[in-house]
Amino acid sequence: MTNKEPLFSLEHTDLHTLLMPSWLKESSQTPRANQEYEDQKKYGERSSKNISQGRRNHSQKSRSFALKREVKSTPPSPSVVFHGWKIEFIPEQRGLDEIAKQIKSEGKAYPLFELARLILQKPERYHLRFLKLPSTTKNPSRIYQSLLDEGLWLSEKELIAHVLKNYRDRYYKVEKIEVEPPKGSYTSLAICGMSQTILGPSNHHEYQAKVRQLHSERFSHVPFEVFKSRITMVRDEAMMEQWKKDQSLQEIFTPCAPLVESEVEKLTGFAQAEDHFKKEYASTVIKEISEEIFLPAAAGTNLSDYSIKSAIQQALQELRRFPLPLSHLLGQELTHRGLQIFKAHENIVYISVARPRSLSQETSLSPSLIALIKAIESHQKSPRAEQWQVMLQSRPRNSDETEEQHESAIAKDLSWLIHEGYIMNYALRGFAVAKKG
Repeated sequence: MTNKEPLFSLEHTDLHTLLMPSWLKESSQTPRANQEYEDQKKYGERSSKNISQGRRNHSQKSRSFALKREVKSTPPSPSVVFHGWKIEFIPEQRGLDEIAKQIKSEGKAYPLFELARLILQKPERYHLRFLKLPSTTKNPSRIYQSLLDEGLWLSEKELIAHVLKNYRDRYYKVEKIEVEPPKGSYTSLAICGMSQTILGPSNHHEYQAKVRQLHSERFSHVPFEVFKSRITMVRDEAMMEQWKKDQSLQEIFTPCAPLVESEVEKLTGFAQAEDHFKKEYASTVIKEISEEIFLPAAAGTNLSDYSIKSAIQQALQELRRFPLPLSHLLGQELTHRGLQIFKAHENIVYISVARPRSLSQETSLSPSLIALIKAIESHQKSPRAEQWQVMLQSRPRNSDETEEQHESAIAKDLSWLIHEGYIMNYALRGFAVAKKG
């Protein structure tokens, strides 16, 4: 990642607040909230699926509606399909450091699946890894990467159009000059059905370049074949005259750094600029990926072509529904940072500072610690705030002890019990006496 990219930091946020459903507030827990959480247990680590499904459906419908407004009829499927590669989501390391730091400081136990979903909420929290599948896969897609912004493309030609749209000034000085109108036999004009832009006769030498240029500049979010399917041919003398008039203003591309200073090559039109760029600059700007590529998620989701972005979005949606691969990786990373993994509440996987450690007859604890454990044991289904009040009452305050000192002493004992594993501090449930397994 570059220094300009946003740092995934949780330093001034609360993991508990980020993960907690909007209806589940500790200060006003209701029987409905507790019952809904209990009802979700039967789904194990998929417990948040029902809560988030509505939001996903609404988001998907909004995106679908927006696309239908732009493409008014159902278009054919794109001819270029991304296949033969596996997409993996890798947590951003600095974000993992912040998560581990916060879990250690507060001593809470978090469901590992929910932490994985938290990682997936924003692209700056993870990277992408593309791995080519084994050679048994037939004709895997060829992937090209722009070394200017790390975006991925399936077509070298489309990538060149992308570079000339976004980074043209680095390579060429562009000016417009008056030239003679096109001469030739032209009977019809191609019109973009999405923008009503005149693309010119289909037999004009600039036509294909104009199509690619318009798609790259305005409709790169739409598959190229879909975009082409919306082009219509019309016969209109007035429009033909207007097109010829527009063509009398010709774009001239002059390389900013010609290879031979005494020879300044002037390129006429976008098509010549494309050919020149491919010949002179493509090898320094475009890299074909052979087996594996690791890149920031923002580059994959924002700066890549439509097929790549669609594949990333599909993989992301599947992972949000059931983030098992990411949770495995997340668990490994967090255990390397000194945290512990355990299962509770019907096989939900948690991450915390300690595994549950049940009391035995041989366990030697002070009376004050025993009283604290019994207070929690008798109120395990109560809200956290109520549990804290019960803990304060488990030990009488000394006459020479202020209220603040009394609370501090209770908190210190509670922290020791949590770090030893005798008490579990579940982020979305409250305190509970530990039980193995």
